[in-house]
Amino acid sequence: MEPTGTRSRASSSPSSRAALLAGALPCAALLWLAPAGPAQQAPPGTPTIVFEGGAQRFAVPACIPRAGDEASREACRTITQVLRKDLDFEGIFRFVPDGLMAAIPAFNPDAPSFTDWKGIGANVLVLTRAHVRGGELTVEAQVYSVDTGQSMLAKRYSGRADNPRVFAHQASDDIMTLTQYKGVARSKIAFVSDRDAGRPRRSKELYIVDYDGFNPRRVTVNNSINILPAWNPDGRSLAYVSYRQGSPDIFVAHVFEGRSANVTAGKGAQSFAPAFSPDGKRIAYASNRSGNMDIWVASADGSGARRITATAASETAPFWSPTGQEIAFTSDRGGAPQIYVMDSEGLNVRRLTTVGNWNDAPAWNPSKQYSEIAYTSRLEGGFEVAVVDLATRQVRQVTQGRGSCEFPTWAPNGRHLAFSCNRGGTWQITISDRVGGVVQTLATGPGNNVQPDWGP
Repeated sequence: MEPTGTRSRASSSPSSRAALLAGALPCAALLWLAPAGPAQQAPPGTPTIVFEGGAQRFAVPACIPRAGDEASREACRTITQVLRKDLDFEGIFRFVPDGLMAAIPAFNPDAPSFTDWKGIGANVLVLTRAHVRGGELTVEAQVYSVDTGQSMLAKRYSGRADNPRVFAHQASDDIMTLTQYKGVARSKIAFVSDRDAGRPRRSKELYIVDYDGFNPRRVTVNNSINILPAWNPDGRSLAYVSYRQGSPDIFVAHVFEGRSANVTAGKGAQSFAPAFSPDGKRIAYASNRSGNMDIWVASADGSGARRITATAASETAPFWSPTGQEIAFTSDRGGAPQIYVMDSEGLNVRRLTTVGNWNDAPAWNPSKQYSEIAYTSRLEGGFEVAVVDLATRQVRQVTQGRGSCEFPTWAPNGRHLAFSCNRGGTWQITISDRVGGVVQTLATGPGNNVQPDWGP
């Protein structure tokens, strides 16, 4: 939301809560103070890409148009650029440099000479072709093992020619099925932005963008405050908080049907921080309907709500474990906000975080490969993204020196994080690998762009 610089525990005062309703508090305070996968597998018998002794070297030459028209050539240029970026983003491949690929003689893509490709050190060859005809684009993707000459993957995609990026994303995810990891090139990120608000920027709307920052689309159009989006695992709906009916309620937007429903209406309370269970059948959220801010669990349509925490503390920001058997949440029962974990019935509560004097907004890694939770942490005076290992309780700091960074969310395969950072006075969506080694800011559009949730 509107940047205001540093925060302190004093911001829980009534005047700060009033400022929140006006959209004036920054993001991490919002969640607290506005009480607020398994990898795809290739078909049996298909050769797979095995990473032994270092990543295999991929050769991804330029897409070859099947016709000489400019539309086909332009589609090929986009496909080449996007496919290379998608595969590079995964961080598991080494690539044959363009200079070496330029040394390969002109070749027939339907019958490549594997001796030539082996000569420049390629282990895997990715060939693409494209053709635009009558407003329809057809893309072919072929993956070969250079060492054996065997086809590892052959795909054909057809559809409207106005967005060739979609076909490159599809090809990237299909190529990733040859590895032990699931691709994320077709995944979407939901976020909050004030780009369409007037001055001062009071209203906040929800948007969806491709994982790489392209194709932002507006989801809500009600000129109110809409915050804290959370994807349903089916990728077809978003839960979020909206003030459009006065007090904050949980709504579920059915993205492809153009409708939304208030699932906490008529409860006479404030409700915040929704989170769907892994099977999409339940929703957890924070509500003060019992007089205190507690964690509640209900069916996805809001029915059958029951309270699962009942202490004098303020408790919010629930997040389900990948199995759906546990819930991480934020509580100040120890004095300052910290991350706790409990069974999904509210039993066996234990404190998770001890590093940082203000920890909030937990996000459980969805991958079975990593047992860890990311969260927002106040470290050395500033807010950063940190990750705690559930087995060892060791903490690693993902962000540093990028201004205030908050609201982490995991990629569907658990290998990357998105969060919002404030640099130069504006909030923008930022992506990093899970250890913070490679960090990039997404060009998602104007305004303050915050509270990302990385969906399927």
